[in-house]
Amino acid sequence: PRVKIRELKDDYMKFELRDTDASVANALRRVMISEVPTIAIDLVEIEVNSSVLNDEFIAHRLGLIPLTSERAMGMRFSRDCDACDGDGQCEYCSVEFHLRVKCITDQTLDVTSKDLYSSDHTVVPVDFSSADSSSVESSDGRFGSVHNFFFPFKP
Repeated sequence: PRVKIRELKDDYMKFELRDTDASVANALRRVMISEVPTIAIDLVEIEVNSSVLNDEFIAHRLGLIPLTSERAMGMRFSRDCDACDGDGQCEYCSVEFHLRVKCITDQTLDVTSKDLYSSDHTVVPVDFSSADSSSVESSDGRFGSVHNFFFPFKP
């Protein structure tokens, strides 16, 4: 196989892989994915849900939101955490997010990742508004940012 690096930055690399089959490319893809530290929402407690969407749907959508943090490598799995005996209730293995939205009009309210509030300011949803491809033109000709779309919400 031949690898040609097209672009290299601190957190981004564009390369070309040639003269190999799909299994080698797939193996390389899997290794790269496994080496990226990730944080995900996996436990959701819903206190009040007055929407038409069921709790499981909302919990699933929350789990799909990509999160970013500089301290991802230093965090522990809750099952391996000795600071809280594995119950996932300490700063070493968990981060708490809050989503408090209320639709007070008859219009649909779009709930996005910008509506999530983190207990740890270093762990936040990925902000795609700084990416070049994130600007979209609306029907009235204005440009806006694309955030992780969560769900439409009506009273």
